[in-house]
Amino acid sequence: MAGAAALMGACASPEPTLHTLSLQAAAPAPEAARIQRAFRLSGVHVPERLDKPQIVLRTSDSQVQELEQQRWAAPFGSELRDALSAELADALSAVDVGGAAAPAGVPLYRIGADVQRFDARPAQEVSALVTWRVSRDAATPGSALTCQTTLTEPAGREVDAVVAATQRVVRQWSQRIAESVRSLEAPGKGLPAWCR
Repeated sequence: MAGAAALMGACASPEPTLHTLSLQAAAPAPEAARIQRAFRLSGVHVPERLDKPQIVLRTSDSQVQELEQQRWAAPFGSELRDALSAELADALSAVDVGGAAAPAGVPLYRIGADVQRFDARPAQEVSALVTWRVSRDAATPGSALTCQTTLTEPAGREVDAVVAATQRVVRQWSQRIAESVRSLEAPGKGLPAWCR
């Protein structure tokens, strides 16, 4: 009986390695000093072929490879949304209120985000064509921007290097979104080049 159990254990697939896009958080600032804005980030839409737990690599112009043993901790769209929310909260000294009301006295921004194209090429780069829309709360009509840009980061050969490059792409994206939010707050300074 023990031999059969050992044999079954030897035949079992190894547990997949799980990766996350969320970076380890720094020590939080005091609550009152930290919250200057609030935002509501909707889910990040990604192409269907990518919205799964398996990490998907582009191996040629016409082929992708799904890594069964290398996975995101959640489907890719959820990982992106969580990481982008955390990065935005840090970049904007803000809180993601989700479905709750914004804290009194701080502006509320609604942010919708889409990944139009995403390619992770080991030993080359991670690139993403991203679009987002930022609008100010209903009390400030006409304050909205639609933005699009391509983000690129170099990537090493290993999966960990591709994950790290993807984290850097998310950080770039959050910085661009933060710039678009700040441009709504100072309309006389002009728009970022990637926004209309």
